[in-house]
Amino acid sequence: MNLFTTLSDVLGNGCTATITIAQKDGIMTVGVLPGNDLVKDAAKNSIVPLNISGTPEELDEGFVAAIAEPIKKTTGLLVDMAAYERAAEEAKAKSKMEEERKAAEKTRKEQYNGYVALAEANLKEQKYRDALKCVESARKVATDAEWPVLDTLERKINETSGSGALFGPADDKSDGKNVTLTQAKGKKKAAPVNEDAEDNEDNDGEE
Repeated sequence: MNLFTTLSDVLGNGCTATITIAQKDGIMTVGVLPGNDLVKDAAKNSIVPLNISGTPEELDEGFVAAIAEPIKKTTGLLVDMAAYERAAEEAKAKSKMEEERKAAEKTRKEQYNGYVALAEANLKEQKYRDALKCVESARKVATDAEWPVLDTLERKINETSGSGALFGPADDKSDGKNVTLTQAKGKKKAAPVNEDAEDNEDNDGEE
């Protein structure tokens, strides 16, 4: 009986085989329960032992042949389940990585667009040094494809400011108050004036 040679052939990767032996009135019952610790699905617990009964002589003669094919099929199923779970986990990990990549790209793009908008706003307000600072901040998060846009914007700022001009640069109103995205978000619009309320206050004072 080449029991262990047969088990080695039919057991799949990560599979186990629990063997129980019982004897009653000269008849032996041998149970073989395949398992696989790599499988997390509780469905594997539904697998029942393969029980073979017979006299010791009968088992010596035919036990190995009787268990080989059923055990091979069961352990094959367990190996497939383990492979499926592993593939599902890998797909989940890749999906999470893709979500994180998209979130990071969204944040980067928002920062890039934000700094470009700040640079253009500062340029419009004749805050040339502040505008150039925003361009440099945009370069830190820009892709290679976006650098030419920043080069063009930087040239526009320098030309408008008169940097290197014969009669000197234009008046620069930079104040450093609008060069970061945090500052830009922190700006609040002035509350509207309620003229009716002011008129009522004036009338109360006159009385």
